Amino acid sequence: MTIKNLVSNFNKKSSTGDYIIKAMDRSIEKEMKQHEYRKKKQNIALIGLGPHAKRIYLNYFKKHKTNFALLVDLKSNKNYAKKYLNENGFKNTKIFTIDDTLKDKDLLPKDVESNLLSVCETLEISHIIIATEPKAHNMYLHFALENHFDVLTDKPITVTKNMTSLRSIEKVRKQYYDILNLANQSNAMCKVMCQRQYHRGYEYIKTLLYETVKKYQIPITYIDIYHSDGNWEMPHDMLKENHPYKFGYGKLFHSGYHFIDNLSDFIKINNQLKGNKKITNAEVYSSALIPNDELNVFNKDDFQRIFKDQKIPAYYYQEKLPKFDKFGEKNFYGSIDFKNKHNQLITHCNLNLLHYGFSRRGWIETKDFYKSNGRIRHEYINIQVGPLMNIQVHSYQSKEIKDRTIDMAFEEQVGGLEHFDIHIYRNSDLIGGKPHEIVKLGDLYTEKEKKNILGYNELSREVYITNFLKGKCEKGDMKDQALGIEILIGCAKGIHNYYKNKRVTIPIRVRNQYTYPVNLKEYKQFCDKKYFDKEKIDIKDFFCHINDYDFHIFLQKVVEDDSYLTFLSIANFSDSVGGLFSKTFKNKTFAILRFYLLKFLVTHFKISKILNTVEKQEHKCI
Repeated sequence: MTIKNLVSNFNKKSSTGDYIIKAMDRSIEKEMKQHEYRKKKQNIALIGLGPHAKRIYLNYFKKHKTNFALLVDLKSNKNYAKKYLNENGFKNTKIFTIDDTLKDKDLLPKDVESNLLSVCETLEISHIIIATEPKAHNMYLHFALENHFDVLTDKPITVTKNMTSLRSIEKVRKQYYDILNLANQSNAMCKVMCQRQYHRGYEYIKTLLYETVKKYQIPITYIDIYHSDGNWEMPHDMLKENHPYKFGYGKLFHSGYHFIDNLSDFIKINNQLKGNKKITNAEVYSSALIPNDELNVFNKDDFQRIFKDQKIPAYYYQEKLPKFDKFGEKNFYGSIDFKNKHNQLITHCNLNLLHYGFSRRGWIETKDFYKSNGRIRHEYINIQVGPLMNIQVHSYQSKEIKDRTIDMAFEEQVGGLEHFDIHIYRNSDLIGGKPHEIVKLGDLYTEKEKKNILGYNELSREVYITNFLKGKCEKGDMKDQALGIEILIGCAKGIHNYYKNKRVTIPIRVRNQYTYPVNLKEYKQFCDKKYFDKEKIDIKDFFCHINDYDFHIFLQKVVEDDSYLTFLSIANFSDSVGGLFSKTFKNKTFAILRFYLLKFLVTHFKISKILNTVEKQEHKCI
């Protein structure tokens, strides 16, 4: 239904709102009330107690004294989980377990879902955080959204087994759009934990790029993204369960997802440009370093020679090491062209995402695979806005987290754990400003904010979680992931082709209907401008922010003719429209009823979904 039809139908009906009320499903109304009741609480269910959950979420719960009411985990992990929770101050946290045979299912069985829902309702759970191994994300996202629980999931959104197969890659795409559809129908928030959304360095960069592109109408023309996390997992580590390579996914669906998310945000900045500057299609040429390649780069003789003073696992004395066919990639290398409708290049991007890069692992013995295995970060980004501006990010560690000092200024230097410098080069003769400027990440935070933090990335996660729990999480929405998902799917297909020894480009769908805000100028034709210039007195107003739109409902007294006016206004970052559903009454009581019906329309009928419907019609996807 378009705005035009909605306005027409609404205004044809009586002021009692029979049209809207009859259109409402009673069960949905009940669920909305239940959801609003939950939102007043902060009772958390955490799904999965792995290394990441312990380091990030449990630390958050302790620091902020959040009610961690329920842990959901596998039966095999119950005794360990109970012991760990008791030892770490969570003795009152209840544990719900599912059978290990269900861990790779797409959906929870109905009986398990019913039991889990009953527990969640008993504990008055308001928010769900998903921190499981990614194969389990899909079933818990479905559970949360179908039952209207606000949900925050770790990245990637979903994966499945055999991720080097086209069937599995397409399944992941379908899972995303199924979840997106559920999120659009649900009364709950659905967010993806990509903490760089709230990283002040990247916020600063995106704001500067947005303002420059908007002011000068020149697109971002070049993006180079490099990330290496020194995650040297050796051949004898390859069967691990935590982010397992054995199911066909590696760097791309691990830490690489953050940079797919970054890339999609940079590309969206170009969306404000029209005509031949508008991006409508893309393609990627991919290469990879897979575990079988690694066996040639660093073979068993090299392990025996370089680790000669350590006890070498018997694994490396086998006559022939096993092949890692269809295992996940160690490194991904992609070349992506974003083009206009005439297939002319607008933006070129290089993606170099490495697990297998410089590492501080100096031992062959298998240890923790999370943060104590020699992992260090090297992060570099280079962005060109044609001849006008160049922005570079330089972030280079030389040590592990366990070697952190208390001197934050020291850690912000090159090689420190928090090194992150932004270099800005400007064509100052044309756009003004300093020809060269260095912005240090630490300068974007106050001393109070920097006190007792695990790191700036972790602080970004903390901000993300806080905003999520308070219902003020403006970023990382499921619908904002569409372009990133399509880039991810294109890159994954490139890895599939690499295994098949094919060297071809893969088209990427540019999902404009999820990346272009609705142009509200179109709806100004429905404004009633009759009372715009007349003196009015505000009696009531209501404001809410839904899916990137500000909705404002007014009840005003028109002084000139002693009548009462009700109407709706909508705004996004670039435009606004007022006077929608405008109606006047001589009777104040009828005007108040109309005011609350408009409020009902926005908050219960979800007018933002209508905007999304119109958006799909106006911006057809490729």
